[in-house]
Amino acid sequence: MALRIMKYTLSQWLDNQQTALLQHWSNQLESAASPVAVQSHIDTKRFVLALIAAAEGNELPLRELFTDWITGETEPDVPAMVRSLHYLHRTLRTTLLREPAELTIVDALADLFEQTTTILIEIWSEHTNQLIQEREFIAASLDSASAAADQRALQLKALNDISQRLSATLDRDELLEIVIDSLYRLTEAHHVAVWLVDEQQRLKVVATRGNGDGPTIGYVLPETNPVFQTAFQNGVFWPAPSADPTHDWLIAGCGVLIIPMTGGTGLIGAITLQELQNPLDLRFMQDLAQSIASQAAIALQNAELYHTIRTLNTELEQRVIERTRELEEEKNRLATLHAIAAQVNQTLDLDQILNNSLTMLARIVQAEHASILLTEEDNPSLLVTRAILGKKVTPDNTVRFAIGQGIAGWAAQHGQTVLVHDVAKDERWITIPGSSRKREGSMIAVPLFVQGEVIGVMTLSHPQTHFFSEGHVRLLNACAGAIAIGINNANLFRMISAEAERRYELLDRQQKETSQIAAILQSLLDGVIVCDLYGGVISINQAASRILHRPLEELLLWNLHDIIHRYLGNHAAELPLDDLLRRPLTVDGAARTFTTTAVIAGKTINFALSPVLKDDDELLGALLVLRDITREVEADRMKNEFIGTMSHELRTPMTAIKGFTQLLAMGGLGQLNDTQREFVNTIYNNTERMINLINDVLEITKIESGSIDLEWRALHLAEALSGVIAELQPQITQRRHQLTILLPPGLPLIRADSMRLHQILFHILSNAVKYTPAGGSITIAAREVMNVDLPEPIRSTLSDNRRYLLLSISDTGVGIRPEDLPRIFDRFFRSDNPLKVEAGGTGLGLSIVKPLVELLGGRIWVESTVGVGSTFSLVLPVAGDHS
Repeated sequence: MALRIMKYTLSQWLDNQQTALLQHWSNQLESAASPVAVQSHIDTKRFVLALIAAAEGNELPLRELFTDWITGETEPDVPAMVRSLHYLHRTLRTTLLREPAELTIVDALADLFEQTTTILIEIWSEHTNQLIQEREFIAASLDSASAAADQRALQLKALNDISQRLSATLDRDELLEIVIDSLYRLTEAHHVAVWLVDEQQRLKVVATRGNGDGPTIGYVLPETNPVFQTAFQNGVFWPAPSADPTHDWLIAGCGVLIIPMTGGTGLIGAITLQELQNPLDLRFMQDLAQSIASQAAIALQNAELYHTIRTLNTELEQRVIERTRELEEEKNRLATLHAIAAQVNQTLDLDQILNNSLTMLARIVQAEHASILLTEEDNPSLLVTRAILGKKVTPDNTVRFAIGQGIAGWAAQHGQTVLVHDVAKDERWITIPGSSRKREGSMIAVPLFVQGEVIGVMTLSHPQTHFFSEGHVRLLNACAGAIAIGINNANLFRMISAEAERRYELLDRQQKETSQIAAILQSLLDGVIVCDLYGGVISINQAASRILHRPLEELLLWNLHDIIHRYLGNHAAELPLDDLLRRPLTVDGAARTFTTTAVIAGKTINFALSPVLKDDDELLGALLVLRDITREVEADRMKNEFIGTMSHELRTPMTAIKGFTQLLAMGGLGQLNDTQREFVNTIYNNTERMINLINDVLEITKIESGSIDLEWRALHLAEALSGVIAELQPQITQRRHQLTILLPPGLPLIRADSMRLHQILFHILSNAVKYTPAGGSITIAAREVMNVDLPEPIRSTLSDNRRYLLLSISDTGVGIRPEDLPRIFDRFFRSDNPLKVEAGGTGLGLSIVKPLVELLGGRIWVESTVGVGSTFSLVLPVAGDHS
């Protein structure tokens, strides 16, 4: 307990003196005369802290400090360090004695430095002993390595000798003798054997050397042998194999070493070494045996490749000889083919081609009889003789075969060349009546193909059986193609010549017709302009040049679009050329036609635009016909003026008659009896009817003369309908009709004339009221639509890119007969129905409505079923939509 207090007191004193001690120690290190100057590489602070820890009883920091210093890179000077510790002890003791302190602390200081010196010497002694042991181990290792190097050098020399011997031969038996002899001599094993993989992929002993009852040459290893299977991967050392029937190749009591031999193609064999006296010695021979096995594998593989190459060379020489013979035959065949092709290409006369080909082929193959049969043009199922070797084809020697009959017919039917070695034994032979040919000898029948179809058969025969060979077949097959091409060319030439002659006649006729048409076109009084699919002008007559007041040459350079826009201006949309070229036909398949009029140089010209179509409705372009209708317009104007004047002259007295009749009816000239009142009312009603008729005639006259002035503005359909309904409300109420109006919110405004729109709606709605039996229903509906929403006949007459307002007025009236629908808008036409007399009228209302609707840029049409009712529909363009 006293010692622990004493040490703690020493450590406390050292801790208190730490700063002064460090300063004093640093000053001593900086002094060149100081014995510790050489130790300046020691961490002074770490040393002082380790010394304080040792005073507290913890030696570990001090040991770690000395260990790092002794084992560092710089060689430690232990004696100098001991002197330094002694010097430091004296310095601390002197400092301690200057202070009043217990003697036990002074003694503890001495013990501390003695302990420090002892630790230093222990660590240095341990380090020195370790260095001595390492140097002794290195010396022993060097001796061992030197001996191993000597042994390795001997082995490398032996391997070098073996390698040179193996490289000196490519004979398999010599290589095996070198390998087995070298292994037995270098390893001094009891038994050595070389195994190689045979053709059945089995290991077979091919060389042995040694004593005992080991495997002999020719021994085959069982297919499943776990020892060899493992050896094929890493090699096997088996120091003490156990007795096993599957290991009958083992020598009793011997250790065994198995070394696999592998090459580029995989496992090629194995080497086994068996040792009786010192089995463990095989372990040290493994590297040497492995090296010899590797060299042996390469040498054996090279020998096998050499043997294979020699075999291939022998086979190649034989193939070269055979190929040379084949090339010679091919050369002769190509020469023949070239001669045939040249002969065939010299002419396009079919008979000359056939006869020349037969003569040449018969001479080459030495045939005595030959012929060519071709299929008939009118009946491809028959073969007809077209050429006979050495003879001219006549009706007497012409033969016809049905395809499938005879040898030639069989070749044509199956599309295969027939080689008959003995026609007497062939069942396909057919004897031709009246022919002198005997059924003997051999024959070849070759089909002639053009684009995969049989056009004929070529036959060659010889009185000797087995005369023709496969070489003849190959030659004739090659020549058949050239002959077939020549025949086809001749046929094509004949057909082309006939077709050319026919087309020449057609062209001549067409040129005459074209000249006639051009003459007719130029003689027409109406102007005609024809354009292509893009609007380019391709034809124009003098009348068009005269009407348009432009030179013909200038108009030919224009586009039809330019002509329409230049002469119609704002009315160019009435002849929609682009729309016509995109869609020339209606849904019913009829050609679409657009007409309009314009005034050019004081003359009224009618423009009629229609498509130009072929018989199969293929579009070729468009046709614009210009007709001067100035006289017709002037005559119509005079007629309208006359009718207008007469109507005015008639309306003046009628107005007076109506006024006086109304005055009489009201009793202005005295009271009337019932008979007089009935007469007066009759006069008044007929006068009213005559005035309405005269007004309608005047209205039609204005429409036809184009003298109607329109006040265009944006109108609400609801406002226009309200005025008409208010005017007809007494009649609707009187006939007890149910009126339904369906106008969705947000309907766009329409662009129209308010008075003319009122007139249109009044006539349509008035007819619905009059021609619907009492108690019926009338429905008015409207909605915004595009062109695609309209029926095809209407859609084709309107612009594709505008919005429209569709108004439908439907009733449950008597309806209109289907045969009357096309005439419903004609003047003075009234369809027969039960309410015709009761409704009255002149038949001019709808004839006024239709041109007024079209004048406003719209269209009107009717759908009706007798007994069910009618629906009048009209479309008007939306205001402000000029797209």
